[in-house]
Amino acid sequence: MISAIDENPTRQNIITLLKKNKGMTIEELSKKVSITPMGIRQHLLSLEKKGLVSYTAKKRGVGRPGFVYALTETADNMFPKAYDRFSLDVLKEIRKYEGPSKISQIFNWRGEKLLQQRKDALSEFSGIDGTLHGLKNLLDKEGFLAELGKEGDRYILKTFNCPISKVATEFSDACVQEVRLYSDLLRRNVTLEQCMAQGNPVCVFSIPAV
Repeated sequence: MISAIDENPTRQNIITLLKKNKGMTIEELSKKVSITPMGIRQHLLSLEKKGLVSYTAKKRGVGRPGFVYALTETADNMFPKAYDRFSLDVLKEIRKYEGPSKISQIFNWRGEKLLQQRKDALSEFSGIDGTLHGLKNLLDKEGFLAELGKEGDRYILKTFNCPISKVATEFSDACVQEVRLYSDLLRRNVTLEQCMAQGNPVCVFSIPAV
C-alpha cells in the first residue's frame, strides 16, 4: 500500500515512521533511517512537494525552533481504511432489527443534509448550465471522476467512481436518494440511465436542459 504513496524505499520508511509516531524531527528520522540529516531533508522536501508531509515549528530552549514533520491528511487517507465495511455492517444491523423503513429514513436524512451542502457550495452559480458545471467540478473534488456533456435538449452527467459503491450495491436507497438529490438541486426531472451498483461501468444521469 505504501508503494502507492511513494515508490522510493527510503521515503516509504519515512512515511511508515511518521504514521507510527505522529510527528518526528529530522534528527529523529536520521537516527531511525540511518542516513544523514541532509538526506532526510531532501526526502522530506520531495514528500512535501507531493502534499504528503507538513511541518510545524517547535520551540526547544535557546536558539531557533526545530521542526516536527508529520503526514498530511492526504497521505493518511491513502492508508487502507474499513469505512465502507463498517458502514455496510451497521446498515445491515439496522435493517435486521429496525426494518427497511428505518434504512429509508437514514438515507432521506443524509439526502437532506447533502442537498443543503450542495446548495451552499453552488450558491455562486446561476442557470442550469453554470450550476451543472459547478456540480461537475464539486463531484470531481469528491472523487466521483465526473464528466458533463450535452446531447440535444439534455445534459448527460457521468460519474466513473462511486465512493459508496459497496453500500449502494447492497442498498438501492443510496441510488434513489442521489437521483432525488440532483432533481431537487437542479429543479429538473433527473433520471438515472446507467448505474454502477447494477453492474454498469459508469453512472449516467440524464438532465433536461429546459
